[in-house]
Amino acid sequence: MKVLFLVPRMDKASTRYRVLQYMPVLDRAGIEYEIVALSEKPRNRLLLARQLRAADTVFVQKKLFSFLDLFWVRKLARRLVYDFDDAVMFKSGSASSRQQARQWRRFASTAGKADLVIAGNRYLQQEALAVSRDVRLLPTVLDMNRYTAREEKKDKDQSVVLGWIGSRGTLRYLQDIAPALEELGQQWPGLKLKIVANDFFDLQHLEVIKKHWSSEDEIADLHSFDIGLMPLSDDIWTRGKCGFKLLQCMAVGLPVVCSPVGVNGEIVTEGREGFHATTKEEWVTKLGALIADAGLRREMGRCARQQVDKVYSLAANGPLFIEYLKH
Repeated sequence: MKVLFLVPRMDKASTRYRVLQYMPVLDRAGIEYEIVALSEKPRNRLLLARQLRAADTVFVQKKLFSFLDLFWVRKLARRLVYDFDDAVMFKSGSASSRQQARQWRRFASTAGKADLVIAGNRYLQQEALAVSRDVRLLPTVLDMNRYTAREEKKDKDQSVVLGWIGSRGTLRYLQDIAPALEELGQQWPGLKLKIVANDFFDLQHLEVIKKHWSSEDEIADLHSFDIGLMPLSDDIWTRGKCGFKLLQCMAVGLPVVCSPVGVNGEIVTEGREGFHATTKEEWVTKLGALIADAGLRREMGRCARQQVDKVYSLAANGPLFIEYLKH
């Protein structure tokens, strides 16, 4: 069997976690594959046409095609699989009704022409069922061999570090809970907030550690947290998120506090792997409970890692990925 993966860019997180990390799984299963980054517009369309014809399955990751490109890909592909892990049927941020309608049409045509649609969570699955008969679930997963368990701090600095990892585009969700963080900073001397991203902000009453994200330091940065944070607003875009930041923290054994938006509410069971928080008061109270109790942090962190290993790991979902490619 041969699979052709069409991805937006090789350096996108969705490409890494929805396609590239499965390569060893494909190798073990004896499946041949090629990967083409659609951002690098092929100069030789005849070459891409040959690749499309030669593949038993063409796997499109997240890309929404124009009408002409979709017609061409669909005509040449024997079997077409469309995979997405964001609310790509909607425009994020402020967009006119006309722009939203155009985005939905592109999604409906791309997903509707696929033989199989793979959705990253149930919310996305429900949206896709409006245009496709066969929509299956595959969460965004983590390789637990890479996401090693965090060890207890052994140095003299026992200050608690709240941790957030993300990008400039999602930093606003962390800023939304700034009032709660300021109050916690006043309540708990020595408390710190570590932001791992490509943009930052300051707080008046809470020390902020600013660290630029890099793939080489990612695991070490996660290990430096004591509690993971994933605040979100609640809208049609955020409900489509697959809880990736949450899973990263949980995978290394961190307790988490999150907004129970979309799949976040499924990933974290209230009081087991962490807590849900919606209001400022809930963020202050629930983070305060974890800040005050190292034993609670250890127990919830242990449960968090177990949950990822059981439900959201590469080992648990690799066979499902192979099944979707074949059938």
